[in-house]
Amino acid sequence: MLMSFVLIVSVFGIPLALYSAYSFATTARAFPPRGKFVSAAGVQLHYVEMSPSEPEGATIVLVHGASGNLGDMVESLMPELAKRHRVIAFDRPGHGWSGRPSRNDITDPAAQAQVLHEAIKNLGVTKPVLLGHSWGGAVVTAYALAFPNDLSGLLVMSGATHVWEGKTAWYHKLVRKPLLGEVFLRTLMVPGGKFLSGAGVANNFAPNVAPENYANRIGLPLLFRPANFRANSADSSRLRSYLKEQSKKYRAIKVPTIIITGNRDKTVWAKLHSYALHDEIAGSELIKLVGVGHMPHYVRPDLVTDALTRLALGEVPRAGTHVVEP
Repeated sequence: MLMSFVLIVSVFGIPLALYSAYSFATTARAFPPRGKFVSAAGVQLHYVEMSPSEPEGATIVLVHGASGNLGDMVESLMPELAKRHRVIAFDRPGHGWSGRPSRNDITDPAAQAQVLHEAIKNLGVTKPVLLGHSWGGAVVTAYALAFPNDLSGLLVMSGATHVWEGKTAWYHKLVRKPLLGEVFLRTLMVPGGKFLSGAGVANNFAPNVAPENYANRIGLPLLFRPANFRANSADSSRLRSYLKEQSKKYRAIKVPTIIITGNRDKTVWAKLHSYALHDEIAGSELIKLVGVGHMPHYVRPDLVTDALTRLALGEVPRAGTHVVEP
């Protein structure tokens, strides 16, 4: 039995480990940091900043979701927004090229909001407009609850804000195991990620079509490095437990708020999250995009950009629900 196990490890495990190590190195070279770094919570957070020579209104800060990095925002919203506004996109703690603070509660959206608040202050930004997509929606709503006087506006896009039913994916449980998790991350994660990422991207955009070469454009392969995937797995598997308490507080949010969601979103269900959040935040504006899935910033970037511009310029949200047909 022991000899059989050693043989299996030798035949499959060692080659996979060597292939994965080579892939980690080539991925880092292929997708290097595209921005700068700022200190916060004892680590370096990676960010990209764009701005015209004379920016209008409040600075806009973009926060990406799970299984991604700031490239998702740089490739969609930033170029157009930066024609009028100062715009900053962050890699969330432990994602992309950002460090991960050692604090035990860093999987809590409120803890990540604290880290981002410190980074934003260290960049000299006061009262920004925050956009949070998907998992980032939990971060920016936590930010609005913790720092209500430090915001000019809030845009929650396809945001994960409430508790949902469902089981945790098997690989999240595996990653948490001390030895097996490390073996998995350093042998099977790279080939598995390459095999499944295409379907994952397609499902995330459905029923819409993902842009050509989307994964490489945003640097998605960075996700499959051990530290990145471990952070993403911990964030994803623990989010519901934090939202049980956080979602009870949304009525306290008073900052001008716009919520954008696709009615065909199968990743973060609109009715459970976005519609409920709209009901809980007085004066909020809900924009329902008919026939749109989880990625409004690629399908209708014009509407997202318009909403952010209105908030940045201090316009009052158009309270109520607004349905946008294709």
